Amino acid sequence: MSRASEALASVPLATRFALATIAIAYGYQLLLDPPLRDYTMCPRSVLYEREFYRVVTSALFHANLMHVGMNGMSTAAIGGMLEKRIGSLMTALTIAWGILLTSATYLLVSWLLYAALGYEKMMLQHSVGFSGVVFQLSALESNLGPDRTRSVFGLFQVSSKLYPWALLVVLQVIMPQISFLGHLSGILVGTLQYYGALDVLFPSEARLREWEASDRFEVLRTQPGYASVPEEGFRREPGDARAALSAGLGGVCLFVANVCETIKVCIFGRGAEANANIQLGELSAAWGSGDVDASTGGAGALQSAEDDEEWVGLPAAIQRSTEEM
Repeated sequence: MSRASEALASVPLATRFALATIAIAYGYQLLLDPPLRDYTMCPRSVLYEREFYRVVTSALFHANLMHVGMNGMSTAAIGGMLEKRIGSLMTALTIAWGILLTSATYLLVSWLLYAALGYEKMMLQHSVGFSGVVFQLSALESNLGPDRTRSVFGLFQVSSKLYPWALLVVLQVIMPQISFLGHLSGILVGTLQYYGALDVLFPSEARLREWEASDRFEVLRTQPGYASVPEEGFRREPGDARAALSAGLGGVCLFVANVCETIKVCIFGRGAEANANIQLGELSAAWGSGDVDASTGGAGALQSAEDDEEWVGLPAAIQRSTEEM
């Protein structure tokens, strides 16, 4: 068995099915070469031309091989970890609803920007790819995972709850051409699901266990990689979605402010006022960087220093070492 086959076999069942669906869609693109713009997410086409199929095709189609490869690997890694925690049935429902809800959120935000502010760019923009669902899964996995902090590309550590938001900002800085709103929609959907705002769309854990125990799901239970609903249930902290979204957006704003402050310091320095707390002590007094008043005759002061038998400008520590020599 090759390494690729071994890696694929280790992926849980629902995540593997999602990967297969993405692969089939990309195979259709390669074989028939349909116009990609006819399948992307374009809010104007969906809302005004009633091309509702774009809600699904925009998530399954991809721009190129690298695009589908990156989203596929991210889905396998993040979806696989999440599926082991919530089970295959819940993961399958999460991905199915995620395709619909991330697209719906994208449409809603685009329309609100246009209706309230007259900002039409998002209504005309085309986006495509599974990354919105990937960010939804990331928001769920980072909240349900045991780790309290996560590393963002090995650059810095953030709280697990803020990890998807930090990833959103960093990826947008590195690759400005990617869909910020598509990724943001996935985070919003995942956060709402974690805090129970979407519970009406999902069966309870008791109902999921009943389904698993029924005869109709026996074939599914025996499939390799099937993950059962955990007995301890999903670990969810009490709270509402508004608090979660406020914390996430606040963390993003703080992160952006810190990055901007760091860039400003690197380019312009801290400034005299910010450096006022730095005390050089004996060295500062001895070197006297700004103690001579030019109006009282700086040249005379320099001449008197030259006439002295020993240079008073030399720091005391260096002067003592010179005398000892």
